[in-house]
Amino acid sequence: MDEKKDDFTFANNETTVEHYTGESLSFAQLVVRRFLRNKGAVIALAVIILIAVFAFTVPLFSRFAPEAVDPSHSNLAPGSLGHWFGTDNLGRDIFTRVAEGTGISLRVAVIAMFIDLFIGTSYGLVSGYFGGRIDIVMQRITEVLSTIPMIIIVTLLVLVMKPGLTSIIVAMMLMGWINMSRVVRAQVLKVKAEEYVLAAKSMGVSTPRIIFSEILPNVFGQIVTTFMFSIPNAIFLEAFLAFVGLGIPAPLASLGTMINDGYSQAIVYPYMVIFPVISLALIMLSFNIIADGLRDAIELD
Repeated sequence: MDEKKDDFTFANNETTVEHYTGESLSFAQLVVRRFLRNKGAVIALAVIILIAVFAFTVPLFSRFAPEAVDPSHSNLAPGSLGHWFGTDNLGRDIFTRVAEGTGISLRVAVIAMFIDLFIGTSYGLVSGYFGGRIDIVMQRITEVLSTIPMIIIVTLLVLVMKPGLTSIIVAMMLMGWINMSRVVRAQVLKVKAEEYVLAAKSMGVSTPRIIFSEILPNVFGQIVTTFMFSIPNAIFLEAFLAFVGLGIPAPLASLGTMINDGYSQAIVYPYMVIFPVISLALIMLSFNIIADGLRDAIELD
């Protein structure tokens, strides 16, 4: 049967030609675009920025010093005599002290981020890539360290060192990177078996170049997500240690020490504990939401 040109026609009698006019985006641009579409994550990021501005500007411009004691202004209610959050039993301005304590928490967050980024990532890359006996020895070290409670480490450090931010930082350097190293190691074990890594090895590419050019970029998304989730954990650790008396010493302000000071008077003066708790909750919640948003943006479909 011979087929003629007019034997077949379009169902809607129209010819439609689609042209792709989309812009070419890099992986980083795609991640940023998807993150910005997440309204909750963007709001959380804005909250963190506002909290950072509050924490680092209020102590500089407030007419009340965080450690200034004024017995004549003790236990003032919020809004009294220019004290927006009231004062504690020593007459110290709670608004300024919350700002200073928030700044300490944010510093701990940044320190925890860099500890995870450098120590944990490096350890996980080496352990996962080389494998064998090196991996076995390195994993046994992390297993031994992970069995030691953090509070014992910090308590021992306090006995040797002065209580304060330095002892907390040292404790994080000893323990805080372990989870990151395990996450990175697991990702490296998957990636190093990929064809492009095997091809680089067969072509004689050096080990450092394979690690930093082929493996690290492909596990970077998981690294970012993990250390973003580690930030609220570090902040909570600092607040908890301060609450039990192992953190920032008086008269320095810390959210944990303020919660501890206000806890005993919460029934009579609830504002002494409410404002530090709200600040701590906002910081931890915002960082968790940002981490969730980054994870969703990085896990491209």
